[in-house]
Amino acid sequence: MQKNINPLLTKILIIVALSMLLVIPASNLFPWGITLLMGGITAILIILLFLVNEYLLMPRYFFRKSRSRYILLNTALIVGLTLLHYLADELIIQPHKAYEVHDNPPALFLIIRSLFLFLMANFISITLYLSNTVREQAVREKNLKEEKLGTELKLLKAQINPHFIFNALNNIYALTYSGSQKAPESVLKLSEMLRYVFYDCSKDTVRLKEEIEYIENFIAFQQMKSEDNQNITLDYSKAAADTLIAPMLFVPFIENAFKFSKVEEASGAYVDMSFFTKGKKLCFRIENSLPSKGKPASGQGLGIPNVRQRLEVLYPKRHELKIEEKNQTFRVVLNIQTQ
Repeated sequence: MQKNINPLLTKILIIVALSMLLVIPASNLFPWGITLLMGGITAILIILLFLVNEYLLMPRYFFRKSRSRYILLNTALIVGLTLLHYLADELIIQPHKAYEVHDNPPALFLIIRSLFLFLMANFISITLYLSNTVREQAVREKNLKEEKLGTELKLLKAQINPHFIFNALNNIYALTYSGSQKAPESVLKLSEMLRYVFYDCSKDTVRLKEEIEYIENFIAFQQMKSEDNQNITLDYSKAAADTLIAPMLFVPFIENAFKFSKVEEASGAYVDMSFFTKGKKLCFRIENSLPSKGKPASGQGLGIPNVRQRLEVLYPKRHELKIEEKNQTFRVVLNIQTQ
C-alpha cells in the first residue's frame, strides 16, 4: 500500500503545484481567491485524467490488444475534460473578473487552450505509465531470473550429495567385503567428508583451504581401496588458501580421473593435480593416465555436465574450461576469475 500511495501522492502534489503556476498570470485580472480556485479546478481535472488513464484505460485497453477502443475512450476523456474546464472557467471564474478588458478572447481560443493543456497532460500521463511499466517489467524479469538461477543451483547442489554418498558407500563396502583393516578409518573419513558436504557446501562459497581439505580426505579414501601406494599427487603450495570458491566444483574431475585411470590397479597409472592462484584468478589442473583400452570419450564422465551448468550459472564469462585427451593422457584445465 505504501509503495503504491507514495508515487500517486507525489504526482498529485506536482500537478497541484504546476496548476497553480499556470494560473498565476491571471492574478492581474482576478482576485487571488478566484485565481487559486481556477488553479484548483485545473488540478482536479488533470488529476482525474491521470487516474482514469493510469488505473482504467491503460491497463484495461492499451495492453489488451484494444488500442482502437483505448484511443476512442481516451479521446472522449480529453474532450470531456476540455469542455468541463471551459465551462468551469466561463461559469465560475469569469463572472468574478476584477475589471473588463476591451478585447475578450473568443470562446474557441479558450477551448483550444484547455484542449492543449489536457493533451499535454495526457501525453505526460501515458509516458509516465509506460516508463513505469517497462521499469517494473525489467525488475520482475530480473527477480525471475535470479529466482530461476537460485533454484537451478539448489537442484545442481542436490545432485552432488547422492552421487558422493553412492561412491563413498561403494568404497566402504569394498573395504569391508575384503576384510581390510582400513574400513574403520574409511568410516571416520566418510564422517568428515559428510560434514563438509552437508554443512559447508550449503553455503554459496567456501575457502579454497576447506575445499582442499575435502579433496585430501577424498584422496585418502581412494588410497584405502588398494594395498599398494597409488601414484596420486596434489600440489597447492602456490594457491591462496583464503580464495572464495563455489564448493564441490573440482571433485567430479577428480572422480573421473580415479575412475578412468584405474589408478588403484593399473601399473604405471597416475593422477596429478595442482592449484595455483594468479591475482584474482584461480587455476585448477588435473591430468591422469589412460589405459590402452576403455578410454573415455573426450569431455565425458561423471558429473561433468553438472559442473558445466554450475560454471555457467556461477561464473558466466568468468571461467575457462579445457578438456583434452592426448597420448594416453587426459587433462582438464579450469581457470576461474573469482572476483
